[in-house]
Amino acid sequence: MTVARDLFLAVALLGVTILAHDIGLEEGVKSVMAESTLALGFLLLFAFLLGRMALLFQAPMITGFLVAGVMVGPFGLDIVTNEAAAPLRLVDDIALALIAFSAGGELNIGRFMPRIKALLWTAGAQSVFTLAFVFAAFVPLMFISGLVDRTLSMAFSAALLLGVIATANSPATAIAVITETRSKGPVSDTILGVTVFKDVMVIVLFGLSMGLVSAILGEGESLGWSFAWHVIYDMGLSLALGGVIGALMIAYLKADYGNIPLFVLGVALAMVEVCAALELRPLLAAITAVFVVENFSKEGQRLIEGLETSSLPIFIVFFSLAGQGLDLNALSVTWPYATMLVVTRMIGTRMGVFKGLKMAGESEQVARYAWTGFIGQAGVSIGFAVLIGKQFPGWGEQLSTLIVASIVINQMIGPVMMKRSLTQSGEAKAELDEGDGKPLKSTSNHERT
Repeated sequence: MTVARDLFLAVALLGVTILAHDIGLEEGVKSVMAESTLALGFLLLFAFLLGRMALLFQAPMITGFLVAGVMVGPFGLDIVTNEAAAPLRLVDDIALALIAFSAGGELNIGRFMPRIKALLWTAGAQSVFTLAFVFAAFVPLMFISGLVDRTLSMAFSAALLLGVIATANSPATAIAVITETRSKGPVSDTILGVTVFKDVMVIVLFGLSMGLVSAILGEGESLGWSFAWHVIYDMGLSLALGGVIGALMIAYLKADYGNIPLFVLGVALAMVEVCAALELRPLLAAITAVFVVENFSKEGQRLIEGLETSSLPIFIVFFSLAGQGLDLNALSVTWPYATMLVVTRMIGTRMGVFKGLKMAGESEQVARYAWTGFIGQAGVSIGFAVLIGKQFPGWGEQLSTLIVASIVINQMIGPVMMKRSLTQSGEAKAELDEGDGKPLKSTSNHERT
């Protein structure tokens, strides 16, 4: 009944908006702000409805947001034009800050410390293998294909960015599948812990790779001491700024002034502006700030609840605009590369998980099932794709389209593969209730806390 209602509302909303859009064109009403206001209200409702329907296909809501953006964008019904979308792009940096806030909130030292060796070995090995496989495959491909300019420096830069983003996973997807299946055990612990640690790692790696690519292409600091100093400055000041913001958050939460959702949004906006003034990337500062709140106070849960309350409208606009800006003409050219990226990433991920858990002394059975939990990609990966398109117009926009295409594929198959593995491992309690098996036992010296 709920599905039919959501579908009816989405179709009705689409029809009314098309009618209003056509009437405005016929009467010669051409105001960018009016179009943007209509686009904002429409996207918030339409994308939300499609996001809810995406859950029925075991996909996260952001998949529905992306599909909504594609449907109403220039390559779909053209309801939300590029001109109307431009004023709404101010939410990009705020959304990325909120995504980083979420990642920092998941990084609880006390929760993951008992299995820290396995988690760090697996996160490190998986990142190295995935980056190496994707990079090695795409340097010659980019050079030969002409998808970007046929220069070695451009091929190196594009392959490096692809490799770094390929290491990213989706904590939200992992948490959703584990919660839905009520999974408990070494496999689900490994998936969740490694995914959270890698969220931190990939933010740092992405910042370094963007700086390196800018230097190689002559769009930033040249390679050498000046570049090294810029990296140290960027990371050091970002960590310090994040620590200060985290302390201020703790003080506000302890004072119990209320309005936490509004406070979170205000902090995100202020932090983005400060980082812009200091020429810093806000992701590392954001993740550090909430890490401080989560691990050095008792206010972490209240902050995360406020974050969840305030972030949904921002995420709806952010991800639907990412879909709206997706170049389907370019996608028709890049889909073979996207498929290759998905396959190469999958191979590197599997090998990295097996190697990491083996070096940590974990059971091979854990690796056999856990690697599928790292296929899904979502929030931060799409955010990186948007940043690449903005930072490097032209070839960066093509690369962004390729990345989003691969993310969509990964996000469609990843949750399904993960749920199947949790069921086969015996950790999915929803399946065990029906008598499907016994929980998998770990040979690790660490027990679940």
